[in-house]
Amino acid sequence: MNVPDSAGPKSKVRMKKAVLRVDLTPMVDLAFLLITFFMLTTTLLEQRAMKLDTPAPGPPAPVSECQVLNLLTDSLGQVYCWEGLDCHTVDRIGLKGDHSLGDRIRAKKKYLRSNCLYASGKSKDMICLIKLLPGSQYEHMVRVLDEVATDSVPTYAIQPYTEEEVKAVHAEQQRLAVR
Repeated sequence: MNVPDSAGPKSKVRMKKAVLRVDLTPMVDLAFLLITFFMLTTTLLEQRAMKLDTPAPGPPAPVSECQVLNLLTDSLGQVYCWEGLDCHTVDRIGLKGDHSLGDRIRAKKKYLRSNCLYASGKSKDMICLIKLLPGSQYEHMVRVLDEVATDSVPTYAIQPYTEEEVKAVHAEQQRLAVR
């Protein structure tokens, strides 16, 4: 809109600035409709649960010393392992990298295929016993269970720790601290 200035005939012609008002209500309505549409049509993260079996009723099945791999986690998330039924010493292993838990499980499975056989010649299955030492967190157990499941260990269980295992872990921690 051109409006002459009241100063005289040689005055400048100025544009009068109109105030624009934009109603954003329809855009907000559209945004909420789109959000609602996508929320209702999307698939949320499906829950995945690991299957944990309870012990079968009846007497426990006999277990060979060569089948068992024990895994212990401490309050710092360190993983210790030892093989067999009686704990004398433990080895600290990592979850990733060289000398990891996966490497240890694969080596144990390879050992079972060649050295731990039934009378029929079939190899015995590996049994992994997972034990959480005092102060160990739920996250530590889940990491160990994930690794055990990833390496297809057929039988694994969560068990309470013994005093001998706690002593062996403390001895290993002190041995590593001296280095």
